[in-house]
Amino acid sequence: MKTKVLVGVLISLLLMTLPVLPAAASGSVNESETANLPDSANLSDSTGVSDSAVSSDIMLSILGNANEDGTIDMKDAEYTESIILGSGNQTQFADATGDNSINMLDVTKIELINLGKAKDLTLVDGVGRQVSVKLPVKNIIPTDYRTTETLLALGTGDMIVGVDRAFHERMAEFGLLDLPEVAMHGQSVDYEMVLTLEPDIVLLPLWQAENADDIARNLPNTAVVIMGLASQKSIDSDLTTMGFVLGKEKEVNKLINWMQGYENLINERTKDLKSEDMPIFYYEYMSGSEEKWWVITPDDPSAGQLAERAGGRNIATGLVGTSVEVDPEWVIEKNPDFMFADLMKGFDSGPGKTEDDMKNLLAKVLSGRPGFEKVNAVKNSKVYLVDRDIVGGPRWVIGNIYFAKCMHPELFEDIKPEEIHKEYLKKFHDLEVAGTWAYPLPE
Repeated sequence: MKTKVLVGVLISLLLMTLPVLPAAASGSVNESETANLPDSANLSDSTGVSDSAVSSDIMLSILGNANEDGTIDMKDAEYTESIILGSGNQTQFADATGDNSINMLDVTKIELINLGKAKDLTLVDGVGRQVSVKLPVKNIIPTDYRTTETLLALGTGDMIVGVDRAFHERMAEFGLLDLPEVAMHGQSVDYEMVLTLEPDIVLLPLWQAENADDIARNLPNTAVVIMGLASQKSIDSDLTTMGFVLGKEKEVNKLINWMQGYENLINERTKDLKSEDMPIFYYEYMSGSEEKWWVITPDDPSAGQLAERAGGRNIATGLVGTSVEVDPEWVIEKNPDFMFADLMKGFDSGPGKTEDDMKNLLAKVLSGRPGFEKVNAVKNSKVYLVDRDIVGGPRWVIGNIYFAKCMHPELFEDIKPEEIHKEYLKKFHDLEVAGTWAYPLPE
């Protein structure tokens, strides 16, 4: 290694430094950065998969990850030297210093990161913004409650110094009740309070992308990062990046392996289904208004994605948007075999709610819908309520299995989604919480 470094130094002095394209300009949106879905997954812990084994398709979006694998180590330093020598291809993350050139300073930075001696690093967040983060990270503020849940699953409770009001209102079972409220569901950030708490990182949800730079300007000396830790589409890669930054790589691997185990289970059992074997379903976003009907499309990065991958056909396929207002007559005409109601607000389901509570809620949902008695889903009692909390974040696999079992009970006879939910709460939060997150439970 010493010889290689010396050779690299000599050549770098003789040759002009190589220009590279930056990973992304601050504030720009790069859709490719948010679509790093793994094509394969590991099985659940019951199969004995190592905590360190995760899909190779997951991207660690940190400058210095020159060979674009799942970590930053001396292999990245060697690969960067090969780029300087002209034998290696330039990669998106080889420019460890972020100065738009590849030289021996990048090798040195990679070595410092590998040794745990780097004073900072630069990550590429969920919408392609380059953000410099000072190390070590001690204090963090997630401004969206679903992001907070995901971070808590990594054991970061002692690092979180502020939360949003929705977390206290909707996820009190996870604790942190004494922490100050600094936002509301990713919005209305209290800049004065945040600066008082002196966080190293403030995390924003994906849908706050267009406001990220404005928020960052109001929070000097704070890394403002957009991450899709609540989105099924981006959670694996964004978890991997944040786990590296926070020093929680082992915890991230454990969580991703758990999610991928159940994801693989569904993929394996539904892979041979033909189109004619897949029932059609209607997935409604419950807006709280009886006069409006919103259908969730496959383009929704959380709810729409997991429903689409459960062995059914969404009647909203082809509609533009993530949720679209439709006429009830349109739903009746489509005549779906299954109906799922997405309980976005979360107050009528979840912790403390009984099956009787949910039964009454289901009756309320179906009331005042003239003509729906003709729909197959209603006629055959195939209408289900699903709490959004088992659809977003790490719990997306629970919702995915629930959808799959509802539509294909014969393929999932041995699987109980409610037991998987209990497993998650105990395994990653050491919690036992009574409540009802879905109704009725498929047999």
